[in-house]
Amino acid sequence: MKFNKIYYCFFLAVAFIVFQSTQGFAQRHTWFGAATYQMSFPLGDTKNFTDETSFRGIGLDFRYTIQKSTTVGLTFSWNVFHQRTSETAELGTKNPGAVTGTQDRYINAFPIMANIHYYFGERGRIRPYVGLNAGGYFMLQRFAIGIVTLDNDRWEWGVAPEVGLIIPVERDFAIMVNGKYNYAFTGESVLGNDINHSYVGLNIGFVWQQ
Repeated sequence: MKFNKIYYCFFLAVAFIVFQSTQGFAQRHTWFGAATYQMSFPLGDTKNFTDETSFRGIGLDFRYTIQKSTTVGLTFSWNVFHQRTSETAELGTKNPGAVTGTQDRYINAFPIMANIHYYFGERGRIRPYVGLNAGGYFMLQRFAIGIVTLDNDRWEWGVAPEVGLIIPVERDFAIMVNGKYNYAFTGESVLGNDINHSYVGLNIGFVWQQ
């Protein structure tokens, strides 16, 4: 998809700028960052629209230590869901009905959230943690059948509880493994139906300036 390439380049450019701008800041303050590869499993209404696992996802976290075992910060992600199907699609638009035929269904989810995390154990050792992300999702949906394409781009409020591990490798470098349950309180399908997007993400990556 052409628009996927555009957002991919945009996201990488923003990530690079943010990463470079925080390097100097991280040297003077107790910030640390994380970059993760993300695999996502659709649930509920999201699964009804795109019933296939997403293997295309990346994320960036920036966290600030406010106490020995507590951080606050921001998280940004991009998760892509796609399914090709021939099942009948019910339309909830102004002109309701149904369509049947080969369809391509896409969801590009961009979570943008503030978060708080609590860590167990001692620094320098494997540290389990729990956290809560809260904010919103910029959801780009596309439904294509034949020569007809429907698009719906919306901001949706939601939360993402999180559990994970930080595994130290060197003084300023560690591995992060976590799972998130993403749930949007508000939403509308590109087909015109009110829905609540939800999916579980399994993520792995690295931490710098821990």
